[in-house]
Amino acid sequence: MHSLSRVLDALAFVYALLFFPAPFFWIVIHSFIDFWRRFGNRALWVALPLWTANAAALGLLAHRVYAGRLPRNALTVAIGAALVVAGLGIGHHVHRVFGLRRLGGLPEVNPARYPGGVVRSGLFARLRHPRYVEYMISFAGWALLTGAPGNYVLAMATVLMYLIVAPLEERELRRHYGEEYGAYARAVPRFIPRLWRPAETRSGGAA
Repeated sequence: MHSLSRVLDALAFVYALLFFPAPFFWIVIHSFIDFWRRFGNRALWVALPLWTANAAALGLLAHRVYAGRLPRNALTVAIGAALVVAGLGIGHHVHRVFGLRRLGGLPEVNPARYPGGVVRSGLFARLRHPRYVEYMISFAGWALLTGAPGNYVLAMATVLMYLIVAPLEERELRRHYGEEYGAYARAVPRFIPRLWRPAETRSGGAA
């Protein structure tokens, strides 16, 4: 059991290294999008210091992230595993629909070269931001699996950050795509899918 716990800790730590800086990156990009577009693809180099700082901070605080454990049982482990698997599934779907260039933010910083467009297929017909939901539920899943208080903090911070990021991104999408995105946003929820599917999105749906 101890060895399994160490493996879970390591996986959760790697996940945090890779994905915890993402909302900070998007806040920087979307808050000053006109400025970053002057640099085109080179604007994405802002990710390097953000991810480096995140790796350094997590490395220094690793002993605190995993200091102590909140109670775990079969139910919390099962829910945690289900959330992580669901996150992987969502991530695979988003990657297949968007591709690396769009996931990396190229249409945001260089729309003339990478025009993008409002996506209306798959999970995007149910949610406006399945990628952000992926991160939220995955961090929550790792927190439940490891029981580490620090991972619960990372999970809560991730949710709060994407509550900030999503409106910033949508402001830019509304400006760029106009009523096409406005109609989509009115029909499709941001994070929590409806049990029914509105008629106007049944042919696809999302951004």
